[in-house]
Order: sequence, then structure tokens, then C-alpha cells
Amino acid sequence: MSFVAVLVLAQLQLPDVLRKLGDEAEKREAGGVCAYHEVTLVEELGEGGAVKGSEERVYDAEVTGVTVTKREKKSVTPKGEPLADLLVEPKDAKGRKPARSPFHSELRPKFKFALVDGPTPELKRVTLEPLKEDVERPRGEAWVRASDGRIEELRVSPSKAPFLLKSVTLRFVFSDTACGRMATVIETNGEGDGVIVDTKFRSRTELSGHKPKK
Repeated sequence: MSFVAVLVLAQLQLPDVLRKLGDEAEKREAGGVCAYHEVTLVEELGEGGAVKGSEERVYDAEVTGVTVTKREKKSVTPKGEPLADLLVEPKDAKGRKPARSPFHSELRPKFKFALVDGPTPELKRVTLEPLKEDVERPRGEAWVRASDGRIEELRVSPSKAPFLLKSVTLRFVFSDTACGRMATVIETNGEGDGVIVDTKFRSRTELSGHKPKK
């Protein structure tokens, strides 16, 4: 690592990183219309992690800011056993708006953050823990560049398990696109509540071909 990189790393401070992450989150929320291609693979897992059944779902979609405003199904390809009810393709995805980023300026006071070492010298981790457990308030960590605090990955789980789920974890990988810096890979691992829905699953969504629309 160069001397300049080491110096920048030493100067990286949590308040600056949180402002950077918050500015990026708010910019995405206020963004215009963006069209993209979505491919999602959902897999139900059996004993030893073997895949029992799966569905590959392909869409052409649009978001306005972070709200899904168009989602046109192109194909659904099932394999193996039919998926459990918990994993059936969701309806009415149009209009769906994800939970607001914990780094948004209006939500930051509801979390405790820390800046710690990352997996490599080029990355730092911002850990986040809600002051009050809630389905909409995650705990986890963001991987940010040591050079400028820009987000690379976000790894979180709800601080309170959602209905029908025993556990769920999510990983978001961010990339620069024609519509700005956005999550282009989303991975989920989860387990249904054994009392009601006894199933383990994982999914991977890849978003590509981003194109701003007027």
C-alpha cells in the first residue's frame, strides 16, 4: 500500500464515513427513473444444504428512486420439487419500496455505529446496531473503501425476525452503474419458523443493464 493510502486510512473518521454513506443513500432515494434487467434464482434447501427445488425468475424492471414502478415478468424456470409456499413468487412487487437505509440522516440517531478494521487494508467496516430491536431496523456491517468511505458491501439481518422466519441474512454488493452507485447483487439466506414453516432457502439476484430514463 502506498504512503498516501496509509495516510488516508489513518485519517478516516466515523462521522465523515456516516455522512458519506448517508449522502449516497439519500441520493439513491431521490433519484430518477432507472430501467434494468433482473435475474433472481431462488433455491429451497434440504438435508446437508442440497437443493430440493429452484426457480429462476427474469424481469425487466424500473425504479423511481428506490421504489419499484415497473416489473415485467419475462420468464420463470422451475427445477426439481415445487417451492414451499414461503418461497412462491411474490405478487404486487410494483410499488414496493425497501426499508430506508440505516445511514439516512433521519435514521442514524436510531443506531449505534463503529468504525473497525475490515477484511483487507483497503477496506474498513462500519458496524451498525439498532438502539431498539425492530423488524425494519437491521444489525450488521457495511464494507467501505478506506480511501474515501464509499460503500462496497452491506451485510445485515433484521434485529427482530420477520413473521414466518426464524432467521434471514442479506448481502448487498454495490457497483457503479449508468444510474449511479447501486446494489447490483443481492443475496439472501434464510430459515422458516419451524413451528409454522420449516424450510431453508437462499436466493441471489443480479441486476444489470441499468439505463436512466427521462
